[in-house]
Amino acid sequence: MPLRSDWSTATCPIARSADVLADPWVLLILRELFSGRTRFDELRDATGAADSVLARRLASMTEAGLVRRDDERGYLLTEVGRETLPILHAYARFTRVIDPDGPWGLTVGCGRCGELAASADWCTTCAAPLDTDTTRWSRRSMGGEPFALSSGTEA
Repeated sequence: MPLRSDWSTATCPIARSADVLADPWVLLILRELFSGRTRFDELRDATGAADSVLARRLASMTEAGLVRRDDERGYLLTEVGRETLPILHAYARFTRVIDPDGPWGLTVGCGRCGELAASADWCTTCAAPLDTDTTRWSRRSMGGEPFALSSGTEA
């Protein structure tokens, strides 16, 4: 018996998206890919996933078109994978809603004006899109200093 329903052919766009993205491991792997980690061992160490879990998720993410495997550079985000960035931003922002006094592990900022993002996809201060070229993340696990995201296409 499957652990969850198959929504891959659902007419609802949220259900179809959830079929690909609703797995917590997939979200954590996407977080690490945007952070610039592309190698299997880097992804395993950063997410805490078992080898078998990570291998299955990367296979499903490849099949869904989120990532592609490059023999030299590891797993790289595709254009489809890069489109998930606002979803990760929304998750990070939601944590501040449910735990406003908590120690946030990820903050999202605008690389153009330097302000913290008040939206998942646009900087409300300078109106720049929050994409891989303009977004700066700050992660406690990476020293807390703002850093540019990986687009998955760099050499």
